[in-house]
Amino acid sequence: MKNPILYFLLFVSLFIAACNNFLDTKPKDTVLPGDYFRNEDEVYAYLTGVYDRLGKSATYGRYLYFEMDMSDEGFNSLSATVTDLSLYNYDPAEVKLTNTWFTLYQGIDRANLLLSRIDSAQMSSQSREVARGEALFLRGYYYFILTSNFGEVPLRLQPTDDVGQSNFPKSPLPVIYNQIISDMTEAEKRVKPINAYSHSGRITKSAVWGVLARVNLKMAGAPLRDRSRYEDARKWALKVMDSGQHELNKDYKQVFINMCQDKYDTKESIWEVEFTKTSSGQYEEGSLGSITGIGTSNEAVGYSYGAVKVMKSYYEAFSTGDLRRDWTINDYYYGTDGSKTPYAGTSNATIIYNRCNAKWRREYETATPKYTSSTTINFPLLRYSDVLLMFAEAENEINGPTQAAYDAINAVRERAYGVLSETDATRKQALKALADLPAGLDVVDFRTALQKERSLELGFEGLRRFDLVRWDIYYQVMKGTASVINSSAPEYWKLAARSANNLTRRDTLFAIPSRELSLNRDMIQNKGW
Repeated sequence: MKNPILYFLLFVSLFIAACNNFLDTKPKDTVLPGDYFRNEDEVYAYLTGVYDRLGKSATYGRYLYFEMDMSDEGFNSLSATVTDLSLYNYDPAEVKLTNTWFTLYQGIDRANLLLSRIDSAQMSSQSREVARGEALFLRGYYYFILTSNFGEVPLRLQPTDDVGQSNFPKSPLPVIYNQIISDMTEAEKRVKPINAYSHSGRITKSAVWGVLARVNLKMAGAPLRDRSRYEDARKWALKVMDSGQHELNKDYKQVFINMCQDKYDTKESIWEVEFTKTSSGQYEEGSLGSITGIGTSNEAVGYSYGAVKVMKSYYEAFSTGDLRRDWTINDYYYGTDGSKTPYAGTSNATIIYNRCNAKWRREYETATPKYTSSTTINFPLLRYSDVLLMFAEAENEINGPTQAAYDAINAVRERAYGVLSETDATRKQALKALADLPAGLDVVDFRTALQKERSLELGFEGLRRFDLVRWDIYYQVMKGTASVINSSAPEYWKLAARSANNLTRRDTLFAIPSRELSLNRDMIQNKGW
């Protein structure tokens, strides 16, 4: 989708300006909605604008994996930041909160407009249905992000083409989720299989199946607790697994190096938010590896704030032999000249707390020049290992820890311990014995192992807070993490507990932005605010 982004950017500045003015007189130098959607090129250019909201700073350009994903994996280490969304001491006027809310609704409104106009376009029926499917899915996905973070929200299914259309009450959660499921299942019938593309930026059948598994797992957990949804989660995950299109990359770290180098492995990385450098030399919003990453001011390596440091408990959760630890968390630091110095003293708390979320390392970034605050590194929304773990989770909740559940989680663990890349048969068998979960676990023990495995495999990918909330253990886990930090961390690194110290039970949801409350008379604030 990178080339269409450039086309869209040229168009959207004219189109959106016209939408925002609500003028009765048609300007001669702008493009009005009624003049667009005439043919396939215009439909797909506008569709790119529906995708575009995924990559803004308020979504996967930053907030959804940094400020809005505080968990037991890492913390905001910017000590100068004293009031912030990430610290749970914000108020509903917080600008980051407002930006996320309105960015997601912009995506929804763009999808609604496309869906309302697409039938008038002169284009083939096949292309029309593919575009319709992608727009339906994106609308459902934006609602999924909204309701996961804010709970009950207004459900708007028609384009907002009248400035007076601003008063919408909250819709009940079952109604919202039913619409999400409807949009995504309708999309599944229309979008192309993943092998139709050479990249991971488009919505495909595999992406829809995998996200439907995620949505159904959320519905099975808090707050809906509809356990019948485990069956659907299992079904959709199995569709990905049985498609013949996916397998794990043998090398865990290569998954993320590929993203840094703008390389695609659609067998492993099913759906990504794409970032690119435009012809003007500017980047499309990405900050992966810049706000995150191994801290350095060296321009050749690529500047990183190193803002997301790791919890000592997260570092220690990795077992001996798990190769993911020293990729997810840096085992070296940069000198001012860009040289690398290995860390010594792995049990030293100060050293551990100073380590970073290092999954995306700018030393591998190929786009130049490397700017301070932005990168072209893609963000993974769905990986095949996630699908395997979602299947294992659903299977365990339905049938207990069956062989199928074991096989799925062990496939992920075996990659982590180097089994997939090992060529010596004896060594491979020894690594497999080290990697595989012990036989004979009951449902509860398997669930506990699965919950830990998701963090080890998917750490810092914007899923941990989401998982802990749906398992209804977010408050408990965060307070437990804070207790350990407050009692045992070196004095300076007690700042790692700031988010959890401020956390209250209301914080499984974010506040409704005060700007929305002022614009929407039918809106009410979330409980506890």
